[in-house]
Amino acid sequence: MRKVDKLGRIVIPLPLRQKYGFTEGTVIEFLDAGDGVNLRNAEACCKICRAKISEQSELPLCDCCIAQAVKLYNNKN
Repeated sequence: MRKVDKLGRIVIPLPLRQKYGFTEGTVIEFLDAGDGVNLRNAEACCKICRAKISEQSELPLCDCCIAQAVKLYNNKN
């Protein structure tokens, strides 16, 4: 649990920031869920490591994770 301060700020616990890729400067979108508020990263991020990726990327992966996947694939064949 966290308390909201007088300016409306809250601290997102570190494990959640790490899990969802919320780093300093991340743009977070607030969504009204009817009975609460959902937060999500408003920027495109890698589905594996949560690093920021280009909006123009054809895959939901960063360049590093794509390179690692290609390397693993090539080593198996």
